[in-house]
Amino acid sequence: MADTAPGASGNPSTAEVLEALSDGPAPDVSLPPQLIESDIDRQRSYAHLVGLQQHYSHKSQWSYFLMAMMLGMIGFQSFLLFKVGAAQWTFAEYDWLLPALLVQNLAQIAGLCVIVVQALFKDVQS
Repeated sequence: MADTAPGASGNPSTAEVLEALSDGPAPDVSLPPQLIESDIDRQRSYAHLVGLQQHYSHKSQWSYFLMAMMLGMIGFQSFLLFKVGAAQWTFAEYDWLLPALLVQNLAQIAGLCVIVVQALFKDVQS
């Protein structure tokens, strides 16, 4: 069956219907203001929902990165303490170095924990 030939029942062909539609005036598709405002509100809510999903996805990735950083810092401190405790490393000439390293590393871990807790567990503003 060809699209350009009229049908057996005398109906117009697809090409004739499309030509008739393109020749006529544009249909009036204006919507009442209530529907437009409602649609805008729905789109705004959807955009907010997408933003929240992206926010929490980013927060999840960031928290895994920070956990890895903290694990590395704690691992370094443990390794340092093990080496010094097993007398494999000695800081006899620099008796100030080991306490300074341990205090600095512990302060960094505690500071990072405070930043993480403040950043990851605050409410998201709407």
